[in-house]
Amino acid sequence: MRQKQRFLPAFLVIIIMGILIASYVIAAYAMVKPESDRICKGVYADEVDLGGMTADEARSVLNEHIAKLAQRTLTVDVNGKTVTTTLAGLGYASELDPVIEEALKIGKEGNLFTNYAQIKEVASEHKVFSLAGNYSEEKLKEFIEKKCTKKCTKAKNSSIRMENGSLVYTKSRKGEKLDVDATMELAKKALEEQTEAADVQVQAVVTKKEPAISKKLASRCKDELGRFSTSFNAGNISRSKNVENAARLINGAVVYPGETFSVHDAISPMTEENGYYAAPSYSNGEVVDSIGGGVCQVSTTLYNALLLAELEIVERSPHSMVVTYVKPSMDAAIAGDYKDLKFRNNTDVPVYIEGGTVSGSVYFHVYGEETRSPDRKVEYESETLETIQPGEDKITYDKTKPASFTQVTQEAHIGYKAVLWKIVTENGESKKTQVNSSTYKAEPRYVTKGGAKATATPKPGETPKPAASSKPAKTPKATKAPTATKEPKATPVPKQTEAPEPDEPSKEPDSPLATAAPIPAEDGGQ
Repeated sequence: MRQKQRFLPAFLVIIIMGILIASYVIAAYAMVKPESDRICKGVYADEVDLGGMTADEARSVLNEHIAKLAQRTLTVDVNGKTVTTTLAGLGYASELDPVIEEALKIGKEGNLFTNYAQIKEVASEHKVFSLAGNYSEEKLKEFIEKKCTKKCTKAKNSSIRMENGSLVYTKSRKGEKLDVDATMELAKKALEEQTEAADVQVQAVVTKKEPAISKKLASRCKDELGRFSTSFNAGNISRSKNVENAARLINGAVVYPGETFSVHDAISPMTEENGYYAAPSYSNGEVVDSIGGGVCQVSTTLYNALLLAELEIVERSPHSMVVTYVKPSMDAAIAGDYKDLKFRNNTDVPVYIEGGTVSGSVYFHVYGEETRSPDRKVEYESETLETIQPGEDKITYDKTKPASFTQVTQEAHIGYKAVLWKIVTENGESKKTQVNSSTYKAEPRYVTKGGAKATATPKPGETPKPAASSKPAKTPKATKAPTATKEPKATPVPKQTEAPEPDEPSKEPDSPLATAAPIPAEDGGQ
């Protein structure tokens, strides 16, 4: 009993002390406790003090802070030439809401004592949230690829040109190549580490780049591999200008090893602005005028020069009707994007093409490195397999002309099926291989006849009515046929002539019955 009486005062003292401490904590917490919608003192985001702010106030302050950070710059040094962008330009941004949400929870989620302890701790030691600003890696890569790489010196190939009948070669130059991936990794690392720097510095990774064609390699293009020429009628001014213009646009072309050359791409577009004129062309078996008439004689001439140079022909098409400036299967038509002449430089040395016109002839010389045996002889032989007769005249009646009127608007064209053979003689032995096969359609003669009704014979005593014309109608001379002869004859191969050949815009390459919309011009024969 006495022992219980001894401990009672001590127990009471403990209870009183506890009450006093609790009262103190309650009073102290009441003094430091933040309002429910405000952040407690001592909370920071980076170096920004958020204490006492509402969520909206904190968001406004932090947005200003992020905007300031976004004005930091990233400078990339590309061999002494600098390129700069702001972090804003890289899409720099930061997620603020999660930080603000966590800041509002401090000193509010536990019991009274826990909250008080947390508030006191934050007040003395501060709670700092890191604003991890994020940038777009895609935009960073785009900046390095598009802006930084421009500061690299480009490698310069040796060029080839003809001067006074001789090939000359310019000096080549080494260039620089920026390693985009390696530079990007360095930039990302710098942005992570140089967080306090106003200007983040990065040294780009640059390597030397050799030119694809050095002067030493270019100078190996010194030998004439093949040459060919065809004749045209210089008196046909428009067509002659088209031939000259197309040859000019191809002249001086350099085709590097492995590259493919397109005649269509080289001479296009077929417009007056690009130096072309309207000249005779084929359209579904009829001769009409089209812009660029005659350019296929240029592609045909180049084709034969390439054959003699033994370069790889990637694409070649025959005309729809036979031409006369070369034998069957030795032609190469150009028509829009569906008929083209393409060749690939399948050698190790650049190929140079020289071309032009002189005295009614168009010519091409193909230069490269001669690696063939001196005793190698290359010839090409055209063989006609079948001759197709043109059939009956196609007659059109013109009611405005008298019945006696007759005009041949287009001569007939004989059709052919032909092949081209390559004959190589080397070391005393000959080998014959087929190069291509071609089909040329036959077309009848086009004739216009008068369709006017005959006038009635006047009765005796009546005055006859005057005729529509005081002069008797004359029968116009027939236009030249687009073959070697005036009248169609069943000759195996049309003779070569200097007559010009028209280009051919055909609605369907080889069908006179087509009704589709016109397709760009294809060269034909006259």
